Amino acid sequence: MFKLFKQKAEVVNAEVYSFNNKTDVLNFIKDFIKQNISDEVSKSVVWCYSEFLEGIDLDSLKKELPQIEFDINPNSANSAKIGINQVNFGIAETGSIVEISDTLTKRLCSSLTEIHIAILPCNNILPDMESLMKKIDIKAIPYMTVISGPSRTADIERVLTIGVHGPERVIILCVENF
Repeated sequence: MFKLFKQKAEVVNAEVYSFNNKTDVLNFIKDFIKQNISDEVSKSVVWCYSEFLEGIDLDSLKKELPQIEFDINPNSANSAKIGINQVNFGIAETGSIVEISDTLTKRLCSSLTEIHIAILPCNNILPDMESLMKKIDIKAIPYMTVISGPSRTADIERVLTIGVHGPERVIILCVENF
Protein backbone atom coordinates (compact mmCIF):
# COMPACT_ATOMS: atom_id res chain seq x y z
CA MET A 1 0.00 0.00 0.00
CA PHE A 2 2.88 2.38 0.83
CA LYS A 3 4.40 2.10 -2.64
CA LEU A 4 1.18 3.21 -4.37
CA PHE A 5 0.61 5.96 -1.78
CA LYS A 6 4.13 7.33 -2.32
CA GLN A 7 3.79 7.20 -6.10
CA LYS A 8 0.45 9.05 -6.11
CA ALA A 9 1.52 11.61 -3.49
CA GLU A 10 4.63 12.48 -5.48
CA VAL A 11 2.48 13.06 -8.58
CA VAL A 12 0.83 15.97 -6.69
CA ASN A 13 4.25 17.26 -5.57
CA ALA A 14 4.27 15.92 -2.01
CA GLU A 15 7.54 14.57 -0.65
CA VAL A 16 7.22 11.13 0.95
CA TYR A 17 9.74 9.38 3.18
CA SER A 18 9.55 6.04 4.96
CA PHE A 19 11.01 5.29 8.39
CA ASN A 20 11.19 2.19 10.56
CA ASN A 21 10.55 3.92 13.88
CA LYS A 22 9.84 7.15 15.75
CA THR A 23 13.51 7.74 16.55
CA ASP A 24 14.42 7.85 12.86
CA VAL A 25 11.52 10.26 12.18
CA LEU A 26 12.56 12.51 15.05
CA ASN A 27 16.16 12.59 13.79
CA PHE A 28 14.94 13.50 10.29
CA ILE A 29 12.80 16.32 11.68
CA LYS A 30 15.66 17.66 13.82
CA ASP A 31 18.03 17.67 10.84
CA PHE A 32 15.38 19.25 8.61
CA ILE A 33 14.79 22.06 11.10
CA LYS A 34 18.53 22.67 11.52
CA GLN A 35 18.95 22.89 7.73
CA ASN A 36 15.90 25.10 7.09
CA ILE A 37 15.66 27.43 10.09
CA SER A 38 18.39 29.80 11.23
CA ASP A 39 19.29 30.04 14.91
CA GLU A 40 18.44 33.74 15.02
CA VAL A 41 14.81 33.12 14.12
CA SER A 42 12.72 32.49 17.18
CA LYS A 43 9.73 30.12 17.26
CA SER A 44 9.84 29.28 13.54
CA VAL A 45 8.36 25.81 13.98
CA VAL A 46 4.93 24.98 15.36
CA TRP A 47 4.40 21.37 16.39
CA CYS A 48 0.94 20.17 17.35
CA TYR A 49 0.98 17.73 20.25
CA SER A 50 -0.01 14.21 19.19
CA GLU A 51 0.46 10.55 19.97
CA PHE A 52 3.83 10.73 18.18
CA LEU A 53 5.25 13.03 20.87
CA GLU A 54 4.26 10.74 23.74
CA GLY A 55 7.39 9.55 25.53
CA ILE A 56 9.60 12.27 24.01
CA ASP A 57 11.22 14.72 26.43
CA LEU A 58 9.79 17.98 25.07
CA ASP A 59 11.94 20.16 27.35
CA SER A 60 15.12 18.59 25.96
CA LEU A 61 13.80 18.92 22.43
CA LYS A 62 13.10 22.63 22.98
CA LYS A 63 16.60 23.12 24.44
CA GLU A 64 18.12 21.47 21.38
CA LEU A 65 15.83 23.34 18.97
CA PRO A 66 14.57 26.57 20.56
CA GLN A 67 12.72 27.42 17.32
CA ILE A 68 10.00 24.87 18.19
CA GLU A 69 6.74 26.11 19.71
CA PHE A 70 4.21 23.64 21.12
CA ASP A 71 1.81 26.33 22.33
CA ILE A 72 0.11 27.12 19.03
CA ASN A 73 -2.20 30.00 18.20
CA PRO A 74 -3.10 31.75 14.92
CA ASN A 75 -0.26 34.28 15.32
CA SER A 76 2.46 31.72 16.05
CA ALA A 77 1.29 29.47 13.20
CA ASN A 78 1.03 32.36 10.76
CA SER A 79 4.59 33.48 11.47
CA ALA A 80 6.08 29.96 11.50
CA LYS A 81 7.91 28.52 8.52
CA ILE A 82 7.33 24.86 9.43
CA GLY A 83 4.22 23.21 10.84
CA ILE A 84 4.38 19.64 12.11
CA ASN A 85 1.44 17.44 12.99
CA GLN A 86 0.30 13.86 12.94
CA VAL A 87 -2.33 13.03 10.34
CA ASN A 88 -4.88 10.29 10.73
CA PHE A 89 -4.92 8.47 7.39
CA GLY A 90 -3.36 8.25 3.98
CA ILE A 91 -5.32 7.39 0.83
CA ALA A 92 -3.18 5.29 -1.54
CA GLU A 93 -5.42 5.81 -4.58
CA THR A 94 -4.84 9.59 -4.58
CA GLY A 95 -1.74 10.05 -2.43
CA SER A 96 -3.77 12.28 -0.11
CA ILE A 97 -3.49 12.59 3.65
CA VAL A 98 -6.51 12.93 5.90
CA GLU A 99 -6.48 15.18 8.95
CA ILE A 100 -9.27 14.75 11.47
CA SER A 101 -9.36 17.32 14.25
CA ASP A 102 -11.52 18.77 16.95
CA THR A 103 -9.08 21.58 17.75
CA LEU A 104 -7.84 24.52 15.75
CA THR A 105 -4.16 23.92 16.52
CA LYS A 106 -3.83 20.85 14.31
CA ARG A 107 -5.34 22.68 11.34
CA LEU A 108 -3.13 25.73 11.89
CA CYS A 109 0.02 23.60 11.56
CA SER A 110 -1.08 22.19 8.23
CA SER A 111 -2.58 25.27 6.63
CA LEU A 112 -0.73 28.46 7.68
CA THR A 113 2.92 27.46 7.46
CA GLU A 114 5.16 27.44 4.39
CA ILE A 115 6.14 23.82 4.97
CA HIS A 116 3.81 21.17 6.37
CA ILE A 117 5.45 18.06 7.80
CA ALA A 118 2.83 15.35 8.28
CA ILE A 119 3.58 12.25 10.36
CA LEU A 120 1.59 9.23 9.17
CA PRO A 121 1.62 5.73 10.70
CA CYS A 122 2.05 3.29 7.78
CA ASN A 123 -0.73 1.05 9.08
CA ASN A 124 -3.16 3.96 8.53
CA ILE A 125 -2.67 4.02 4.77
CA LEU A 126 -5.95 2.91 3.24
CA PRO A 127 -6.53 1.86 -0.38
CA ASP A 128 -9.20 4.44 -1.25
CA MET A 129 -11.75 6.96 0.01
CA GLU A 130 -14.42 4.28 0.24
CA SER A 131 -12.24 2.40 2.75
CA LEU A 132 -11.87 5.58 4.79
CA MET A 133 -15.63 6.14 4.89
CA LYS A 134 -16.13 2.59 6.15
CA LYS A 135 -13.51 3.09 8.86
CA ILE A 136 -14.75 6.38 10.35
CA ASP A 137 -18.04 7.64 11.71
CA ILE A 138 -18.44 10.78 9.62
CA LYS A 139 -21.22 12.12 11.85
CA ALA A 140 -18.92 12.07 14.88
CA ILE A 141 -16.09 13.99 13.20
CA PRO A 142 -16.05 17.73 13.88
CA TYR A 143 -13.61 18.61 11.08
CA MET A 144 -11.88 16.60 8.38
CA THR A 145 -9.45 17.82 5.75
CA VAL A 146 -8.14 15.86 2.79
CA ILE A 147 -4.77 17.25 1.70
CA SER A 148 -3.34 16.41 -1.71
CA GLY A 149 0.11 17.94 -1.96
CA PRO A 150 1.10 21.59 -1.62
CA SER A 151 -1.41 24.40 -2.10
CA ARG A 152 -1.84 25.26 -5.76
CA THR A 153 -4.02 27.60 -7.72
CA ALA A 154 -4.15 28.99 -11.25
CA ASP A 155 -5.41 32.22 -12.71
CA ILE A 156 -7.69 32.62 -15.72
CA GLU A 157 -4.68 32.24 -18.02
CA ARG A 158 -3.88 28.89 -16.36
CA VAL A 159 -0.68 30.11 -14.74
CA LEU A 160 -0.07 27.73 -11.84
CA THR A 161 1.09 29.16 -8.52
CA ILE A 162 2.21 27.03 -5.57
CA GLY A 163 1.74 27.99 -1.91
CA VAL A 164 -0.68 30.91 -2.21
CA HIS A 165 -3.45 29.50 -0.01
CA GLY A 166 -1.42 27.08 2.08
CA PRO A 167 1.96 25.34 2.31
CA GLU A 168 4.45 25.46 -0.54
CA ARG A 169 5.78 22.06 0.51
CA VAL A 170 4.09 19.02 2.01
CA ILE A 171 6.44 16.43 3.47
CA ILE A 172 4.90 13.15 4.57
CA LEU A 173 6.86 11.00 7.02
CA CYS A 174 5.48 7.46 7.05
CA VAL A 175 6.41 5.49 10.18
CA GLU A 176 6.37 1.69 10.11
CA ASN A 177 6.69 0.86 13.81
CA PHE A 178 4.69 3.51 15.57
